[in-house]
Amino acid sequence: MSQYSKCGFCGIYPKWLQNFATSRSFIAVYGLLGTVQSMAFIYIIVSLTTLEKRFKIPSRTTGIILSGNEISQILSILLIYYGGSGHRPRWIAIGVACSALSCLILALPHFIYGPGQDALALTREYLNSTILSTGILKKNELPICSKFSRPERCDEDSLTDTSIIPRLLVFFSQFILGIGTTLYYGLGQTYMDDNTKKKNTPMLLGFTFALRTVGPAIGFVLSFFCLNFYIDPTLHPIIDKKDPRWLGAWWLGWIILGLIMTIFAVLLALFPHELRKSRSIKKEDAFSESEPLKVEPPEECSQKMILHKPTLKDFPSALKRILTNKLLMLNIFSGVFYVLSATPFMSFVAKYLEVQFSTSPGGGTLITGPLTLMGMVLGFIISGCVIGKFKPSPRPLLFWNIVVGLSYIAGQIAFTFISCKNSNIAEVNLDTMKLNLISPCNTACNCELIKYSPVCHEATGTTFFSACHAGCQSIINDTNFGDCRCVSNLHSMVKNTLLQGASLRLEDQPLNTFQTVIDRVTAGPCKQNCFPPYIMFTIVSTIINILGCSGRIGNVLLNYRCVETRDKSLAQGVALMVVSLFALIPGPIIFGAIMDSTCLVWDISCKKKGNCWFYHKDQFRYYVNITAACFCLIGVIFDAFVCYYSKGIDLYGEQEETEKKRIHQSKNNEKMNNIEISNLKPL
Repeated sequence: MSQYSKCGFCGIYPKWLQNFATSRSFIAVYGLLGTVQSMAFIYIIVSLTTLEKRFKIPSRTTGIILSGNEISQILSILLIYYGGSGHRPRWIAIGVACSALSCLILALPHFIYGPGQDALALTREYLNSTILSTGILKKNELPICSKFSRPERCDEDSLTDTSIIPRLLVFFSQFILGIGTTLYYGLGQTYMDDNTKKKNTPMLLGFTFALRTVGPAIGFVLSFFCLNFYIDPTLHPIIDKKDPRWLGAWWLGWIILGLIMTIFAVLLALFPHELRKSRSIKKEDAFSESEPLKVEPPEECSQKMILHKPTLKDFPSALKRILTNKLLMLNIFSGVFYVLSATPFMSFVAKYLEVQFSTSPGGGTLITGPLTLMGMVLGFIISGCVIGKFKPSPRPLLFWNIVVGLSYIAGQIAFTFISCKNSNIAEVNLDTMKLNLISPCNTACNCELIKYSPVCHEATGTTFFSACHAGCQSIINDTNFGDCRCVSNLHSMVKNTLLQGASLRLEDQPLNTFQTVIDRVTAGPCKQNCFPPYIMFTIVSTIINILGCSGRIGNVLLNYRCVETRDKSLAQGVALMVVSLFALIPGPIIFGAIMDSTCLVWDISCKKKGNCWFYHKDQFRYYVNITAACFCLIGVIFDAFVCYYSKGIDLYGEQEETEKKRIHQSKNNEKMNNIEISNLKPL
């Protein structure tokens, strides 16, 4: 056995390792790696809001940071050209090593800058030491309401929170991750196809896709697990996980994912250049490649399909063929607008759930994520079975995409009506979108530079910007503040609430009971029961994802069938490039800017705008969903053109199979004629 087909690395080829130089072993490793890759994709989406809060990043900037992944994928197309003619498992291993490095780089900002001053201030250890070190003896000199003006501290620790370096590290990590993802998808499937029987390829692809589908579900669980820990697990926070200021241990998941990917990079590097069984497989497939196969496709695909290995020299002419293929480009741009319409629920789903349903960063996606994912899997499976059994003609199949698109628009419009009741923040006027933090009850407290630290007056369900803005004079314990002057105007409301709820007369209670309830606020915003609308959102999301994915197989088949066989791989690369340029890169930036436009409370640190703490919930929901529905409508229009021009396309390769049989039959007839002629005896 030559080193060409041996498992090993750097001249070391143990005998026991050669038993794993099989297609099954490669598919198992490759499929499990796909699970980890998809886990990383979900983890960045779920932990995104935590990153924004920690390093005070606006959503528009977040969209630019996430574009690093797509930029590198576009630039990595040439790597696939070179890697395709080399030792592909080791090229894939290099890509996976890049992905592992990107995970570790993503965790690096935490180890450089720590949890941050804002997060430390919400822990018992830090809070207690702060109170003890002030040496305050008088009630009106407590930190929450001071008669002295407090200038903002802009030391080195404070400036790092708004530094550009953490943002650059996240962008760089996404850029490296894109290289790894491109090599994984671009070379792995071709290596698998070349080293297995062609008839087994669909089944093996289905197996790897299934493993990849499991990844997001595990990613949601990993996100929930890590974000449930406080950003510094050794400290004890005074807030709960539903408080918008909660920062989970976002960095922990990246270390776990980085270590797992490192192991897979080593395993992939051990696979040989060519698996042992591939030589016999090539012999079985020799007939189909012995002569160029010529098939006359209809209309847009009228050029001859010739099976041959593409070269770099052919690239310009092949690219021209693809870009001038009207049906292919219409189909690709249909996908562009569908991806744009799905961007807010791909990149910002955790933020959407937090804003609309007051969920925690990890907890909100724990139900919605897996159920939506299940809907996508059902859509793929059902449509695949129906198409495989009935083989509908192109126009009916692609007309279904129009129906699906209209259904998706209906679902997005339905989202505009599904939300939780607006929380009542005393200082915010939702009608004028104005924030008024100064009132007669807190003018003597010098609250100008106090950051958003919501407190709740539970009796009336009113949230205040901070205990200082509520005019509180005393600290009862870690989470309760008393003698709050700004709740005095709520006396009558509280009195009615107590009388109706308890069916007791106020005069029957001790005198100080009512006063204690009136003047006390609790750390954190007032909680709401948002579970019913949250479940409704999840159900609608699952339904439209079942429908949405049921139409994608038709688009993929069309991409394969409306180009020459030699252009299939490049067509997919061009499709990825176009979707990245016009959807995956601008989409998060567009929707990030839309979300930022509805922000009412920004974090301002050292005169720099950071992340948003409080959005106008209704405007957030309307702007996001209506914009998404408009993009989807444009996608439906493109689908209509695709349906119109698709007449006569051979989606199922029936013409190709007929041509193969004809060639095979003509060869057999020729052989029989030669035998008959050779057997003729002269008279």
